[in-house]
Amino acid sequence: MSLARQAPRGIGRRDPLESRGLVRLLVKPAAFLGANWAALLGVLTVVGIVPALAGATRVTGDLARHEDAAFTSTLRHLRRTLRRDAPASLLMLFVAVGIGANALVLPRLEPSLRVLAVGVLLPLIWAAVAALSAYVVAAARDRTAERTDVVIATLALLRDRPLAALAAPPLIVLLSPLWLLAPLTLAVGFSVPPWVLGRLWGGTA
Repeated sequence: MSLARQAPRGIGRRDPLESRGLVRLLVKPAAFLGANWAALLGVLTVVGIVPALAGATRVTGDLARHEDAAFTSTLRHLRRTLRRDAPASLLMLFVAVGIGANALVLPRLEPSLRVLAVGVLLPLIWAAVAALSAYVVAAARDRTAERTDVVIATLALLRDRPLAALAAPPLIVLLSPLWLLAPLTLAVGFSVPPWVLGRLWGGTA
């Protein structure tokens, strides 16, 4: 029997799967990038803001299941829930415009009036941002649920996780560079923030 036949299997041969470790290392960043680009397409439609963020939350919250098709999985969620969650997208846009308008108007007010306005508006804005953040997570958990069921799930999240409701608005502000700075926006601006907020609210499972 020749030495080639006596040698254990695999010795002297290059393992075709030797580079799998490096490939697997790049899968998760690629999944965040794919989910981000799909979410970005939805955000550009305006009415698809919430469905896009919910899709990214769903995909990045369960990468073991979606990492090989992050882009298409996010788009499927967006297409499936667009009609259901479009009103929430418009509400989110309205809140964002309101925050921007207040930021322009408040510095021009008298100091005493400014303090009063901030005291009245801050709790309302805080509550609206927390509720919209919870809605995105609730919408990510079930793409087949009716809008009423998602709203009920949102209220349940706000009731059961008050600390998350308090932390969500400042966390969104902290993450704002990711979706305000163009290079970061194109890379992970609409995938990393949904992932972080999804974990804050307890995941999407």
